[in-house]
Amino acid sequence: MLVDTALQPGRLRRMGAGKGSTKLLLGCALLFVAYFGTAHLGLFLGAVAGFATLVWPPTGIALVALYLYGFSLWPAVFAAALLVNLVHGAPLLVAFAIACGNTLEAVVGAWLLQRMRFQPRLDRVSDVVVLIVAAAIGSTALSAFIGVESLRVGGIVQAADVGQTLRAWWIGDTLGDLVVAPLLFVFWARPPVRRLPAIVTEGVFLACALVTFALLVFGNLFPGSITLYRHPYLLFPLLAWAALRFGQYGAAVSVFLVSTIATAGTVMGFGPFAQAVLADSLLGLQAFMGIAAATALVLGAAIAERNRAVDARDEFLSIASHELRTPLTALSLHVQNLLHRLQRSEAGPSREETLQNMETANRLLFRMAKLIGELLEVSRVATGTFQLQREEVDLASSVRESLARFEGQLATAGCRVEMQSEGKLTGRWDPLRLDQVIDNLISNAVKYGAGKPVEVQLSENGERVVLEVRDHGIGINPADQRRVFERFERAVSRRRFGGFGLGLWITRKVIEAHGGTIQLISEPGLGSTFRVELPR
Repeated sequence: MLVDTALQPGRLRRMGAGKGSTKLLLGCALLFVAYFGTAHLGLFLGAVAGFATLVWPPTGIALVALYLYGFSLWPAVFAAALLVNLVHGAPLLVAFAIACGNTLEAVVGAWLLQRMRFQPRLDRVSDVVVLIVAAAIGSTALSAFIGVESLRVGGIVQAADVGQTLRAWWIGDTLGDLVVAPLLFVFWARPPVRRLPAIVTEGVFLACALVTFALLVFGNLFPGSITLYRHPYLLFPLLAWAALRFGQYGAAVSVFLVSTIATAGTVMGFGPFAQAVLADSLLGLQAFMGIAAATALVLGAAIAERNRAVDARDEFLSIASHELRTPLTALSLHVQNLLHRLQRSEAGPSREETLQNMETANRLLFRMAKLIGELLEVSRVATGTFQLQREEVDLASSVRESLARFEGQLATAGCRVEMQSEGKLTGRWDPLRLDQVIDNLISNAVKYGAGKPVEVQLSENGERVVLEVRDHGIGINPADQRRVFERFERAVSRRRFGGFGLGLWITRKVIEAHGGTIQLISEPGLGSTFRVELPR
């Protein structure tokens, strides 16, 4: 069984693959249809050199699909891109090169998002910046340069038109990531909506205002009568309203809605950017859509961060008072009961009873000390002021000592621990901080393991030492797996499970301070595996 523990991450993936070969084929088919359909539509809207479009929705669709459901979907991107370019008249080799660029764009974009700890809820400014810089600007450059160069080599684009074609292609792909991807990410992650008075009525009114003003600016509404006011930046107050009041839902939906109307209106020859030749309309409209999308998304994320900070403060104060009051009240009642017994009984309690009462009081004091220690640790870890005191440490010995400290809790929870270690497991780490990491992982396994076995495996991976702690408990939903490593974040009910939601955040910070990494592999109902890698 212990040997199986070492293979658990692989087992989880193989179980998914065993069940999911049909799902993979279905996912590829759906992605192929979505990519081909939106690409076909995009190329019909008018394109520079026949292939560089105003906006390329497939970029956003492919990015979201590969990020959320895995890189194994890349054949669908390649096949759809190849076929749509062949249908629209590209020679086979040119279509093949363009398809390679489109596929590489999606793979690199999804990989960059994963490497930069991107969260699809888009409720942090850092996530929006990563989406804009890494995916929308960075990865799309690959497709643009490869695609335009293949058109030039194939004789479709002349050397004098390369700059214009490259600009249109690059910005069109960028808009796919800024207009389409946020909408898909947000509705997949489903961040909570703030409960505000009359929010439904306000949402309907905002939607009507957005459509009306978008048609006024980019449509043929009231033709010729109010030309002076057909300025695209009339829409910015409404976009700000959507982001401020409705968060990332409002930002993503409003940007998509305005961009759709702006694109349709410009294609039909209406609006401030319309020109006799659609290709001449591209830069102005693309600039407006890009600026509008970036502004709304950043503003929505900033407001979400602000609201979350206020909510976290209020919730933290409530939780802290409750968590500290619980052991304090129990300790007070315990001491009062002991005092009453001592006052009423001439003989007093026996030595065994006194010892038992003192042990109970000591456990309550230990719990309070741990809670207060976590509170004090927050400021040190958040400001990065804690210093690592490195020395030679044997990880296996540290794990055994941690398991000994949790022996009582493990027995109470009915959790059997199985430990396996192999290879050289020593390195220069801070022993106190390392104990903190191990204790947090063991504590989580006991708390959420539902009384089932806990498996601990230690191994070496070149110049790194690997610690894996696996439980067979409730597991964690994929949408919550990145969030649980943040401060005051939890994936379970606070009423059912106590604590501040700081353990995994502190664990991640300590591991990163050592130059290591922590990874979570989990499925609801199948348990969780935390994998820590520390450089020696």
